[in-house]
Amino acid sequence: MKKLGRRYAWALVGGATLCILQPARAQTALGQEGLARAGQAQPAEADGSADIVVTARQRKEALEEVPAAITAFNADQIARLRINGVDDLARFTPGLQTAEAAVSSGGSISLRGIGSGSTNYLGDQAVSINIDGMQVGTLNVRKTAQIDLAQIEVLRGPQALFFGKNSPGGVISFKTADPGKRPEFAADGGLEAVSGDRYVQAIASGPVSDTLGVRLVARYTDLNGYFRLKTVPSPGDPLTVPPAVDRYPTGDEYFVRGTILFEPSAIFKLNAKLSYTKTYNRGGSFTAAQRYNCPYGAPQLQPVFPCVADRDIYIGSGPASLTALVREAERSDGLGFRRNDQWLATVRADLTVAPHVVATYIGGYYRFNELNAHDASVGPRALLLVPYLPFRMSQYTQELRVVSSWASPLNFTVGAFYESRDTFGAQNAVITFTPTPFAVGTEKTFQKQEAVSVYGQLLWRPVPALELSGGVRFTSENKQLRFLFNDTDVTGNLARRSISFQNASPEATITYHVAPRTILFASYKQGFKSGGFDAGFTNGAIAVARNFDNTFREEKVSGGEGGVKFGGRNLTISIVGYRYDYKDLQVGAYDAATISFKVLNAARARIQGIEADASWRTPLPGLTLQSAGAFNDAKFRQFRSGCYVGQTPTLGCNLTPNAAGVFQEQDLARRQLNNAPRFSATGGAVYRTRLTHSIGAELSVSGEYSSSYSANLRQSPQDLQRAYGKLNASLRLFGDNDAWALSIVGRNLTDKYIFNASGPVTLTGNGSGFPGARLADETAFVLPGRELFLTLTIKPGLFR
Repeated sequence: MKKLGRRYAWALVGGATLCILQPARAQTALGQEGLARAGQAQPAEADGSADIVVTARQRKEALEEVPAAITAFNADQIARLRINGVDDLARFTPGLQTAEAAVSSGGSISLRGIGSGSTNYLGDQAVSINIDGMQVGTLNVRKTAQIDLAQIEVLRGPQALFFGKNSPGGVISFKTADPGKRPEFAADGGLEAVSGDRYVQAIASGPVSDTLGVRLVARYTDLNGYFRLKTVPSPGDPLTVPPAVDRYPTGDEYFVRGTILFEPSAIFKLNAKLSYTKTYNRGGSFTAAQRYNCPYGAPQLQPVFPCVADRDIYIGSGPASLTALVREAERSDGLGFRRNDQWLATVRADLTVAPHVVATYIGGYYRFNELNAHDASVGPRALLLVPYLPFRMSQYTQELRVVSSWASPLNFTVGAFYESRDTFGAQNAVITFTPTPFAVGTEKTFQKQEAVSVYGQLLWRPVPALELSGGVRFTSENKQLRFLFNDTDVTGNLARRSISFQNASPEATITYHVAPRTILFASYKQGFKSGGFDAGFTNGAIAVARNFDNTFREEKVSGGEGGVKFGGRNLTISIVGYRYDYKDLQVGAYDAATISFKVLNAARARIQGIEADASWRTPLPGLTLQSAGAFNDAKFRQFRSGCYVGQTPTLGCNLTPNAAGVFQEQDLARRQLNNAPRFSATGGAVYRTRLTHSIGAELSVSGEYSSSYSANLRQSPQDLQRAYGKLNASLRLFGDNDAWALSIVGRNLTDKYIFNASGPVTLTGNGSGFPGARLADETAFVLPGRELFLTLTIKPGLFR
């Protein structure tokens, strides 16, 4: 915090109070009287906003009176901003980043710079996704659209106490819509003008009887590809085959969710949800990678093509005969495919067991099944293929908690949680550029894990204005691994086949209610994420190893946060400062030299900063200005990392020489964490008015800004994503009671191409740690540039 510059401080405070840059977001106030109606549906204001009730402490509380750093979006804002998942959410949440991955981990999520990387599909997440009360154990769930949402809550910082297993970076909680008391029918369709992606969606909801309600939502998406796939002429080169399709991603996605809400009495409620998603894409997960930086002016080992980040991806299909070198592979061209299906079921039962005491049971089941194949060459010439990359996971969770809400000074929350998870994944590689192409071998991992935890919290109000709370979660977890190479069991080559972890994470908070809508708070928290087995591809090393150690240690965090929240009738402001120390921070990296993925423990890291947001309903009817900003000083305190490809001793690869005198490591202490911009902000305005007696209009203009950051753990200068700004705008016309609505939504109108994940291109460059090392070409998963969405929504039965 000592290095917080004056320019950052003024930018943060100015952005929060003047509200000049940010898209609409939820920071409205319930106030003291709102607590009495917390959890009840509230009428939308003129600008489409509504009071928000959050459940960050597993009890219904007004957003501005919860002593925690939370960003929340209500249903109106979700629809206006077209938030259909975590990737969309990151556009409007400072400090939140998502990235694609080449393996079956589902990518990565980082918040305040804390994430788990994207290399290990067996590991737990530092930033977890919670859907309708179930903490899903894989980030693959982010690849399915989260639609028909009632609310989104982003809880920043360690969440050890209330959300399943501990999440040391934060929790993103999605709450899907429930049946209402009135019949509801809606149909809508949309087109993205740049890619040609199209979707149709329908919702049917309403009461079946006085005690039973049903809601059904279905959606079909036709993906026609934002990125253009290209090749270059290479006559006589059998490894250069034009891509089988000219766009990515191209394919289909089907989604359906059913909800049953049963309320037979005032003391019992049952809510059951079941969703299914099926997705097929031409081209595997690595197809989206672009060779955006060539340090020597042209691609290495490839025909000449531009090394820039834009809509053009240069790639080939590769001869189909090469994929047959892997016995398990499904016959396809080298471009590959990605096919998966997901099931998610949750059941929640609430029973009032005594006056103002509610017992809640939440059961969840999740299953993910995928087959992936791709060309990892990052260029038209097929040099490295991955024809067989399956992933399966099934997860079962149960949670029981009891919460009191007495009028007395003392209240409590107690609960217990159980999780069982089975995970399977396999990886391989085909090397094609040798005189005789060959398959390295297929590595398969099977992991079983179980976790049990109990938790409790006491809330005490010695006087009406002061609240003291404290709690703790005790966790015990066990993981077992089985490893196969070419279907031969090599588990005996592992240093450890079973590992266990135990932890106690306490939390304490003091909250002072300065006024009915204003609080000051401070909290101390500890968090924990279990260690585990690294599922990274070993490039065949496991077959000849003895005591092969693929484990990594548990991650621990301790620290605190504090701030002020003010909720006026027309103005709300939240300012939160935080400081957390991480020990054995789990990070992931790709080693291009050995074609392998690794999970590492960074010895120590510290994040500290300030986050602020504000919302002002101006005197001009219908106009709301809102903003948010974050300054994040996130640094490694102790971390010896492997060197990046081409890093010489002069460039910092000067630690831990081997027997030949070649250095192996670099010192990243005092370096900013990767994917941790020091400053980020969003902001804008929403104006809602009537054009005629029966037609209304809503105009939204917003912007987002991020300072520079490294997009890779190794932190090569080529991994630097420079500072950028984006501009968004939307126009919505609607009829009475929203019987119809026509929307035009423009994103990234300034057409910026940025990336959150980058790394060296395999087989390029030449080692590290000696004077003659050569830099590798760089690849990145580039985010889309300009997008333009057109949507039409119709609600039959609401026309007059």
